[in-house]
Amino acid sequence: MSSSHYDATARLLHWLVAGMIVVQFILAQLAKNAPSDLRELALLANHKSVGVTILAIAVVRIAWRLRHVPPRPPATMARWQVTASAVSHWSLYALLFAVPISGWLMSSASAYSVSWFNLFQLPDFVAPNPELKEVFEETHEILAKLLLVIASIHVAAALKHALIDKDDVLRRMLSTVSLAAFVIVAAFGTAWLGSAGGSHSTKPALAPAASSGAAASSDEVAGSELPVWQIDYAQSHIRFTGDQAGAAFEGVWRSWTASLQFSPEDITNSMFSVSVDTSSADTQDQDRDSTLTDSEWFDAMKFPEAHFRASRFSSSGDGGYVADGELIIKNISSPVQLIFDVAVEGNQRVLIASAQLDRLALGIGTGEWEDTEWVGKDVTVDVQVIATVGD
Repeated sequence: MSSSHYDATARLLHWLVAGMIVVQFILAQLAKNAPSDLRELALLANHKSVGVTILAIAVVRIAWRLRHVPPRPPATMARWQVTASAVSHWSLYALLFAVPISGWLMSSASAYSVSWFNLFQLPDFVAPNPELKEVFEETHEILAKLLLVIASIHVAAALKHALIDKDDVLRRMLSTVSLAAFVIVAAFGTAWLGSAGGSHSTKPALAPAASSGAAASSDEVAGSELPVWQIDYAQSHIRFTGDQAGAAFEGVWRSWTASLQFSPEDITNSMFSVSVDTSSADTQDQDRDSTLTDSEWFDAMKFPEAHFRASRFSSSGDGGYVADGELIIKNISSPVQLIFDVAVEGNQRVLIASAQLDRLALGIGTGEWEDTEWVGKDVTVDVQVIATVGD
């Protein structure tokens, strides 16, 4: 290879990144004008995955550049052009790092962890923080616009060298393989990744059948004579964990009440009754929290509360217990098992419980949200109750 040309690896990396940058700007625009929340979620998830890929390739490209001396500028180039070329090149390298990292920071601050094409989740850089999210979002947008401007100048300069100066500045970065890679990434990448979230089942989700009576409603059971636990709500919680675009997220129900009457010595007469305000979900992301109140999800305006009731208890065989109860969401009853342990010390009670739920079986996330590629169907609920009994 002549020293007047970049080597094959440098050319391939250059055009791969160029193609991905094209895809990035198209995905961002498509997400901005997305006709539905799911499509926006899917497009942004792919946008982030491509951004992480660009960041990884940028690392390889810098390492390659430092170990392989690029060809010298043509002798006919003016000194100011040589300087401008060097500044623009290193500015582009810096932005290939700064733009995806700022986006990654924005995602972390908005409690929306980044996954790479739904295959694995990447670590968060910062804890969820709405104020930081706004800062990183603005920074990301400014850097992206700066990248677009400098890249456009870079392209214009290359065309000037090819069409006006008629030197080999552009030719030394061209090859059939590298150009083919650019076309494939830009065209097929846009077509494939840009279609995310665009096709889904339009039929309504099947509503779960009403409870057949295996888990009797607390309204149908005589009231227990066991003392009611006095719950310390400040130390108690109902949390849930789900999956969004290949990354786990956590939430908590901020408003709920419970009437618990349980004794390890008298599980036959024990009872649970829990009510949750369906508008009180807090996942540290306002958009996601708002979506959860929509009609496709909990339909909080029409059904402001969800209920869990249990009056059948058994031993789990490992010192814990199983509550066979019913979960009532949007007036639809479904059987649910709650696995729990109870620690008793004097009049103090500590209950630790968990349940594994299938949101689709519960009729949660209907219509376009039935697409489990972007929102997983499995949800884990974790409960902690700190309470006292009696004086």
